[in-house]
Amino acid sequence: MATKKQALIKTTDGKMQVSVATDTSDGTAANAGRFLLLNDNGIVDESVIPDWMKGFLVKDNCVETGGIAVGKIVALTATGFVLADNGSLAKDAIGIAVTVGVNNAQMSVLTGGKFTIAGAAFTKGSNYFLGTGGDVTTIPPDNVANKLSQKIGKALAPTQMVLEISEPIITSSLN
Repeated sequence: MATKKQALIKTTDGKMQVSVATDTSDGTAANAGRFLLLNDNGIVDESVIPDWMKGFLVKDNCVETGGIAVGKIVALTATGFVLADNGSLAKDAIGIAVTVGVNNAQMSVLTGGKFTIAGAAFTKGSNYFLGTGGDVTTIPPDNVANKLSQKIGKALAPTQMVLEISEPIITSSLN
């Protein structure tokens, strides 16, 4: 497959200049000022992510039999990532999948910061909590024994959220 190239033409002091985008970086000054190109998977290559931001990215194997889609909330078990679920005390959220999780293959999970999910329908300003099967909900479990109540984040826009993952709280019935 041919390598994709993107270029931006700009003027500086009345002169035309072409800048070619890159999808990887070797961390040297030769890459300074380059424009960013997404890789063939539509994500930013780890080599162009600043070191301070890499602290929010966790990698491990996906051990969810059916896989994990980008944008799903995940839990970390002793064997790897699974879908987080408020109905299982062992599946509290650690972050959101930013790469597709294929069973028994490595994937990446964002544990903090701002993220965008194309096609999401978040309500700006609303808090979101862990739901079932890796989903989020605006309604935390209430008055139901042995569920996890865990805030995931706050919506900034219909397709954007900031992760604010709280400690899980085990709910109990008030009856």
